[in-house]
Amino acid sequence: MKTMLSTTKLAACAVIAGAFAVGFASGPATAQTARIAAPDPFAFQFKFDAAEMGNLAGAENLLTRLQGAVHSHCGGNLRMSLNERKRVEACIDKTMQETVSRFGNSTLAEAYKSRADG
Repeated sequence: MKTMLSTTKLAACAVIAGAFAVGFASGPATAQTARIAAPDPFAFQFKFDAAEMGNLAGAENLLTRLQGAVHSHCGGNLRMSLNERKRVEACIDKTMQETVSRFGNSTLAEAYKSRADG
């Protein structure tokens, strides 16, 4: 019984390792990637489809995903000091503004402006 258990674990490890190998060997996904390249510390990668910026609803969905990525990029947690919270909020504001302007899409800019205005 003990040998069977060890063989099962070994087989499972081989399957998992094979899945990782196939994933790494297959290369990156074919989705369009916007790389915000800048010398400042606010650069990050964000995957999107250009068709999302074709209408306001798509742009708002893209903006929601972008905002989540920016929040993750800038960090922060519930137990931050006031100074840390101000730093994170400044990072989020600056990154969102710069990223939306670098997209160069008026529909996305309009969705961001309407969200920022409340």
